[in-house]
Amino acid sequence: VVQAGMGGGLSTSPLAGAVSAAGGLGTVGIMPPGEFAAELKRTRALAGDAPFAANLLMPFVRSAHVEACLRERPNVAVMFYGFDAALVRRLQHAGITVWHQVGTIEQAQRALTDGVDGLIAQGVEAGGHLGGAIPLAELLPAVRTIAGERPVLAAGGIFDAASAAAARRLGADGVVAGTRFLMTPESNAHAEYLDRLLAAKDTVRT
Repeated sequence: VVQAGMGGGLSTSPLAGAVSAAGGLGTVGIMPPGEFAAELKRTRALAGDAPFAANLLMPFVRSAHVEACLRERPNVAVMFYGFDAALVRRLQHAGITVWHQVGTIEQAQRALTDGVDGLIAQGVEAGGHLGGAIPLAELLPAVRTIAGERPVLAAGGIFDAASAAAARRLGADGVVAGTRFLMTPESNAHAEYLDRLLAAKDTVRT
C-alpha cells in the first residue's frame, strides 16, 4: 500500500512517516525545494528503517528538488506528468528506485523506454492531477501486459480493502491511495476541505 504524494503541503513528513512506519510506503509531496528537502529529512527520521518515497511532479521539479533527493536518498522517487530519461538514470545511479505514474499506454511505453523500475497505472477514477481518461479496469491490464517483470501498481478509486483486492485481481502488484489518506490526523488538509470531500456525491473533472 502506497500513499500518493499529494503536493501543496498536503502530504508532509507526519503523514509520509506514519504510513511508512505502519508498514506502507509513505510519500512526501512536491513543494518548494527548501521545504521539500527538510520534509524528506524529517520523514527519514520518522520512518526509521522503513522505506519512503518522494513525489516528483515534473512541471514543478527544479534542480534543487533533484539535489534534495540525491542528498536525502528516499528509497523511491515517483515521476509524473513529464519525462526525463537522464533524471531516471541519475536517480538510479544514486540507489533510488524510480517509478513513473502513467495514464495511457503511450505514457507507459515512454516511461519503460526511459528505463524506470516500475509503473503506477492511474485510472480516471483518481483525484488530483490526472494523466489520462481511461478507467483503471481497462488501463491496468494493458500496462501489466507491456511492463514485463517490472512491478505495476494501481491508482484511482482505491480506498478500502475491497477496492485494493479488486486491483490485485486485475494484475496490480500493489495499490496507491491519495484521497483516503487525506482523512487522517497526520494529513495537512484543511478541515473544511475534508468535510466537503466527505459530503461530495460526484467527482468533477476540471
